[in-house]
Amino acid sequence: MASYDGLTPELILDAIESRGHRCDGRLSALNSFENRVYQVWLEDDASLVAKFYRPGRWSNEAIVEEHAFALELAAREIPVVAP
Repeated sequence: MASYDGLTPELILDAIESRGHRCDGRLSALNSFENRVYQVWLEDDASLVAKFYRPGRWSNEAIVEEHAFALELAAREIPVVAP
C-alpha cells in the first residue's frame, strides 16, 4: 500500500471493497488524533467506519487488544464502533 500520508479516497474505497463490501463512493473523514478514520457508505445505504492505523505506531498485539476491548464494550451495550 502507498504511504500513510498518501492515503487517498480511491485507496480507502479499494481497501474496503477488498474486504467484500460494495462502496457507493461516499466517505467522510472522522476526527482521530493518531489514525485515519472514515465513515464509508455502502451500496445498500448502510455505512461502516474504517480505521487505518499509523504505520509503526501500533504493534499487532496492541491492535488486537484494542479490538477485544471494543468488542467487550459492545457486548455490554456500551455505544462503541466495534471492529
